[in-house]
Amino acid sequence: MSSSRTRALRAAIPAAAGLAAAALLAGCAGSTAPSSESDSDFDGVELTVWNSIDFDPYQTLQKEYFEQCAADLGITVDVETLSGDYTTSLLQAASSKSLPDIALVNTDTQLPTLAAQGVLADLDELGLATDGQAESVAALGRYDDGLYGLPVQVEDYSVFYNKAYFDEVGITELPTTFDELIAAAKATTTPDHFGIALPGIAGDGSTSSYFLPFLLSAGGDPADVTSDGAVAAVDLYKTLVDDGSLSKEFVNWGWEGIDQWTSGKAAITVSGPWNLVDTSIDFDYGTFSIPAGTSADESSVGLLGYAYTVPVQGDEKREKAAAALIDCRVSEENQVDTAVKGGYVPALSAAQDAFVEQVPAADAFVAPVENAFNPATLGTEWNTLQQKYVDALQDATVNGASAEEALRKADQS
Repeated sequence: MSSSRTRALRAAIPAAAGLAAAALLAGCAGSTAPSSESDSDFDGVELTVWNSIDFDPYQTLQKEYFEQCAADLGITVDVETLSGDYTTSLLQAASSKSLPDIALVNTDTQLPTLAAQGVLADLDELGLATDGQAESVAALGRYDDGLYGLPVQVEDYSVFYNKAYFDEVGITELPTTFDELIAAAKATTTPDHFGIALPGIAGDGSTSSYFLPFLLSAGGDPADVTSDGAVAAVDLYKTLVDDGSLSKEFVNWGWEGIDQWTSGKAAITVSGPWNLVDTSIDFDYGTFSIPAGTSADESSVGLLGYAYTVPVQGDEKREKAAAALIDCRVSEENQVDTAVKGGYVPALSAAQDAFVEQVPAADAFVAPVENAFNPATLGTEWNTLQQKYVDALQDATVNGASAEEALRKADQS
């Protein structure tokens, strides 16, 4: 599976939203003891699990984890992967009171939408907790002070670079500021390849997803389109295009823009942890965190989470069984296994450390998690803001407008 195809599938959840104890094989023990009932009390309980991550190895791993955990708990489980418009499927099921016993949802749109409808059980009341997670991760599962989803994995962004291209021009210190990134991109631009590849298209969510970490890392407030951080981030793109490091064609690239880098046509790119498991990359690469705007700023990223929820069923035993099944599924070993094989950042901090031990390049994704920004705090406003930022990027890089002017015009449109 190509890197762009992988991301297209993994982006399907937010895009469709209109936007938007021990190890698994050694027994089930997770974050807490979700019920005082013994495992045998769940004998005969039948549960259904939904998720929409429809690629391997993820969907096969998910099925294996739940089936093993269910067997240990005396539960019968049916694990279903729903393709297509998952958000619509969830909303239709909520309306018809036919939601599954467990649903994996994204934390930026699906979790708050369902929680607001009152169709999700508060996991605190079922004995589940976010112990062992950084506050930034734990917060992804909360809505109105209730814990309605238990985060199991997250995604963020970092920089990937071709080590051979850096070696050729003698770059030994990795960029930590925008100016240093600009210099590295310019130095690695040749007649055969560009210095950097980034998406710039409108409509598929890629451009705003890649742009957000730069805005945050320049101290910008995503809710303020004309903030100094937003200006610095737009100006970064403009400078990269103006000096020839970033192709003017970038405005036609979406998620598949990563192919420019994987094919050797660019020295640097920004992408997510799924590329850490991309076996099609045939050159030696490294990663580093998103550079800060200046040495006075702090690198930051947006954080997308995936969390397990327990829809209200009006059956206490089923809901407790669902909580016990989730508690087993989110064990540290299962999270590490998913990360190493599937390219996700684990929710548990201890699992993140184990991930980095096995995949050192993952450190660039794990390090920013603790101070990451949760786009869900912007609510539905983020949909409008994303379009404004894309409009400003295109105006500045295609029409030659200054970053300040482009952002001002976009904000007024």
